[in-house]
Amino acid sequence: MNAPGLMDETKRMDVPQNAHVRSMWRNKRLFVMIFLFTASLINYADRINMSIAAPSVAKEFGWDAGIMGLVLSSYLWSYTAFLIPAGWLTDKLGPRKLNSLGISFWSLATMVTAGVSGFGTMMAARLALGVGEATTWPSSGKIIRNWFPSQERGLATTMFRAGGDLGATIAMPVVAWLVVKSGWRMSFVILGAVGFVWLIFWVKYYRSPEQCTWLPAAERDYILANNGSGPAVTAAATDKPKVKGVVLRLLGQQSMWGLGLSQGCIVYTQYLILTWLPSYLVQVRHMQLVKASVFSSAAFLIAMFIGIGAGKLSDMLLTPEKVLRGHRRTLIVVCMLISCSISFVGVFKDPIMVFAMVTLAKAFVSASMGLNLSLTNDLVTNPAVAGTAFGIQLLCANVIALMAPIVTGFIVKTTGSFDSGFYLAGAILIIGILISLTCTRKPITIS
Repeated sequence: MNAPGLMDETKRMDVPQNAHVRSMWRNKRLFVMIFLFTASLINYADRINMSIAAPSVAKEFGWDAGIMGLVLSSYLWSYTAFLIPAGWLTDKLGPRKLNSLGISFWSLATMVTAGVSGFGTMMAARLALGVGEATTWPSSGKIIRNWFPSQERGLATTMFRAGGDLGATIAMPVVAWLVVKSGWRMSFVILGAVGFVWLIFWVKYYRSPEQCTWLPAAERDYILANNGSGPAVTAAATDKPKVKGVVLRLLGQQSMWGLGLSQGCIVYTQYLILTWLPSYLVQVRHMQLVKASVFSSAAFLIAMFIGIGAGKLSDMLLTPEKVLRGHRRTLIVVCMLISCSISFVGVFKDPIMVFAMVTLAKAFVSASMGLNLSLTNDLVTNPAVAGTAFGIQLLCANVIALMAPIVTGFIVKTTGSFDSGFYLAGAILIIGILISLTCTRKPITIS
């Protein structure tokens, strides 16, 4: 049997449309994509600020590596804990309000970091940062569901995710320059202020497709006919269950677990690269810190373009009917398989081959992350609970992925080598492939 609204949605996507409105690049929804891309960029830039400023912060306060480890990781504690509430609030308040609250909160937390006087106030600022940043991914997933036809979800989601890669790429040299020129405190003030500039434009221009006055009627009709929010689905979404009911009903479905666990297997390698790659390059490959930073930035930049390309490819290869049946998982599995190149980083001695393995792993991990989020939008038939579904998926992902820096550090301490850490990441990706193939085959239905 088809899920509620599935047959109607398929029929709507078969209706001939004006060819002009089919291209995101020539239409107004491109501006929404720019909003999402830059929000992700700012999100990651504010995350990485402390990583770059850490030596200066530690020197000023006299903190050892153990205390700095707590400071660096603390935002992830509140970030992970708040993902499901953020997803539910997205469904309850709408992404416009929640994104406004979220970026205001984390930008203020970033700026307040400049005025901390010790460990307690620093931890409070970092925990507040995590709470604010938890809103971005669930709300952006909901926005993509509302604004982009199913034929564009892969491209839209990977472009949003690519903003984080570009944010990490440019933040490292920019923050380093700010720290040298103006001190670490001023770097937090300046980066925090960028979020408030974004907020001004967001509040002024962003609305849902139904309420957006600057959206042409032809494009609005095309979006609403192809985003899975038509009459049959909307009618089912009017009675929104309370948060506990939504979460329990989503957790009762195999595909929800499959999406969360497979995302965790993907993000594990992402966190391994984010946390340990510079140290590996310096300690094992004997690169100078500047060279290691350039190496890492180049891998992130290439990853951004490959991730966007994979998203576009998934949209080109899939018919609307295949999107609704979850066939995007095929390309996800291919990307995850290529990401297993992380296992070979320690095998090659040639720096060019090391760069190739790291770049392949980072690029296709980025692609897999974006495509798996797209698959969530494909499988969740009721857009009214999409935000909560993203919150659950991202919570599962972060709980698993947060183990990457801890486990890898233990492996290095025990064996004196990073190799087993890379092998383990590859094995976890294989587990993720099996989960994706077997546990994400059914629509997620809540009416």
